[in-house]
Amino acid sequence: MLRQQILTALIALGTSTRAGQPIGAELTTPWLQKHLPSLVSKAQALRDGATWTEVGDLLEAAVLAAQELKGVLKGAARAQFVLAVVQALVREFAPPSAAWIGMLLNTPFALWLIEMAFKRLFPNG
Repeated sequence: MLRQQILTALIALGTSTRAGQPIGAELTTPWLQKHLPSLVSKAQALRDGATWTEVGDLLEAAVLAAQELKGVLKGAARAQFVLAVVQALVREFAPPSAAWIGMLLNTPFALWLIEMAFKRLFPNG
């Protein structure tokens, strides 16, 4: 169910690949099959109240996983991809007491944080 929700969110972005094609299930399904279990594990850590460190760990794990798509997505498209995945995981696993996470992820600041994470983790691209 969660995988389908994320897949739908990613396709709904309408983000284009480097080749100009919209992101589709043929790209996202294998990526989700490979990375969703570890991302879910990180997201489950949010259940106990969600600290900034746990949110950062989830964002970093999503950025690391999304780097695998480097040849397909770039710039704002990759940040939007990561953000859509993280937003779905937060909706699923963060408790109501951690509403601040959802508010943070619904701002332009979230995309900036994700881009900064890409630049920190992969300074050479």
